[in-house]
Amino acid sequence: MIDILLSTYNGEMFIREQLDSIIAQTYKDWRLLIRDDGSRDNTVSIIESYAKNYNNIELLPSNGNIGVVKSFETLLKESNAEYFMFCDQDDVWLPNKIEDTFNKMAEQESLLGKSTPILIHTDVTVVDSELNIIAPSFFAYRNLQPDLIHSNLNYTLLYACTTGCTMLCNMAAGRVSLPFPDNVVMHDNHIDRAVAMNAGKCVALHKSTMLYRQHRDNVCGANKPMSLKERIRKQKSDYESYKQYVKRFSFTKYLFWKTLFYVKSRWHK
Repeated sequence: MIDILLSTYNGEMFIREQLDSIIAQTYKDWRLLIRDDGSRDNTVSIIESYAKNYNNIELLPSNGNIGVVKSFETLLKESNAEYFMFCDQDDVWLPNKIEDTFNKMAEQESLLGKSTPILIHTDVTVVDSELNIIAPSFFAYRNLQPDLIHSNLNYTLLYACTTGCTMLCNMAAGRVSLPFPDNVVMHDNHIDRAVAMNAGKCVALHKSTMLYRQHRDNVCGANKPMSLKERIRKQKSDYESYKQYVKRFSFTKYLFWKTLFYVKSRWHK
């Protein structure tokens, strides 16, 4: 069983397309858990209508607006499935998204075992609000090298390669990710770091599995890539979060200072 975790907020414009694309998946052993973060439009009523017709769609009780990170953390805490995926309200999943990603997970678990934290993520097709293609590959559009996430911790800390709405994680990855630290900016960046720092593995599937819709209300989007200098400047104020990761995951002081030296050395170039 795979739990699909969807946090919604004022998503009436696109939520039907997303729900329909999940229902149309070739892989059927899933449950969709939805938490609404205080929508003021018709999002909740739309979800309720789907939940009445599909017994594997469940709308959780909401305690108001707590923000996207805490909302996804709440969903993850509610999940008891062997695997979980994150989902955004405004995208469209291609029919084989779950099947293709799960096949990659099964391949990795056969090599590493289910006790190893494993995160599978994929490429996406970047589209506009009307689903017209902006870029066929998010990896290429952002000049990302996702295969470096597992082999190079410094790259993991500096670059956001794992798009949350493409992730499939096993239960071991969920355990090392909870609870979220207080200063987490986005749930996906936290989880890939948590997996990488717990002897886990982040694996990229170089295939588009969804249409990643860009519109004016995106919480995060496919912005054009920053230069290394711009990215390091952005991360320069993030040293405290690195310290939290080191403390929480019992990472060696040597590797911590090595990472800081790497960031500082690239910054001064």
